[in-house]
Parts: sequence; structure tokens; C-alpha cells
Amino acid sequence: MAEVDLRDDHMCFACGKRNADGLKLEFTFDGDEVATSVAFPKKFQGYRDVVHGGLLSTVLDEAMVTLINMRGRLAVTAELNVRFLKPLPVESPLEVRARLTGKRGKVYEVEAEGLLPDGTEVAKATARCIDMGPLPAEWLAARQDAGSP
Repeated sequence: MAEVDLRDDHMCFACGKRNADGLKLEFTFDGDEVATSVAFPKKFQGYRDVVHGGLLSTVLDEAMVTLINMRGRLAVTAELNVRFLKPLPVESPLEVRARLTGKRGKVYEVEAEGLLPDGTEVAKATARCIDMGPLPAEWLAARQDAGSP
């Protein structure tokens, strides 16, 4: 992989606190799983009153990489597979959870799911993420204090 600057400038669309147009996701981490919740406003729709699948994919992807970050490792997604099970209506609260399912060498295998409040699964994803090395200690400490990666 080409050399890339992976420093955090807090402008990430999914979790960046400085990105005025971003989702500003916040995560909880229990040692095994990360979780976040989001409700997409109408401006993020695809078809009428349905959240655009790319935005839902973004949140699932962010949860999976965040899980690896919260375990102290910097990672990037190499492969992402999303299965859409039900349309997600705009403004609907969605809980997203991610967990590690395996690791081989520098490749993490992770999965995530998006659930409505009644437990209905609207999407699930798997990913292979590449370990890019240890997460900078100050980055991890700041994110754990804030409850997000």
C-alpha cells in the first residue's frame, strides 16, 4: 500500500467533531464490541424517505474500524461487504454494533450490524481491515476519554 498520512485532524465524515457536515458519531466500547447510534436526516436519503445505502455502509464501516482502533491498532478497510436487509427510513434511530471475528497476520476480520429499536436488522456487514501499526497513544487516550475513536 502506498504511504498515506493517517493522522487524525477531526474532519472524518463519520466521527470527526470538526466536520460541520459530518455525522459526529460517538462510540461506546466494552472490550469486545463497539456500539453507536444514529438517525439520518432527510438530506441523507436515496429514494424517498429511505436512507441512502452508501451512508448506511459508511456507518457500518466506521464501527468496524473503530473497534480495531479501540483495541489500540490503526487500521484501514481493505474489503467491505454490506448486505441490506430492509429499507432504513429517514429519521429512524439505528443502533450499530461491531465485533471482531478473526485475525490472520495483519488482517482483521470484523462484522457489524444495524438494528432498529425493535431489534429488526436492517443491514449487516463484514470487512477485512489491514493493521497499519499501533494507534498513537495520545490519540487513543483522547478518544477513550471522549468515548469515541
